[in-house]
Amino acid sequence: MKFEKRVRALEARLISDPVVLSMPDGSQRELRGPGDFLLRLVRSVFGNANPTPEQSTQLDLIRQCVYAKERGGGHLVELLQVFLHAQADGLVNR
Repeated sequence: MKFEKRVRALEARLISDPVVLSMPDGSQRELRGPGDFLLRLVRSVFGNANPTPEQSTQLDLIRQCVYAKERGGGHLVELLQVFLHAQADGLVNR
């Protein structure tokens, strides 16, 4: 049983459906990462950690997108957008 749990945990970290972002010009961009990459982005925005260069690129794309389709119908991208736009407008401090 432990072996099966380990395999499932490994798969969850390595296999992730992409997040599809629709951009204002009609193009689509995909964000990919380990199973918890969106949660890591949330932590980099809400926590005191500085985002990595890759995370900064992903956050810029999220800031610009007009729609996002996440695995399972999630809304983490929308949460990130609200906070990123509030930061840009000076409504919240990091």
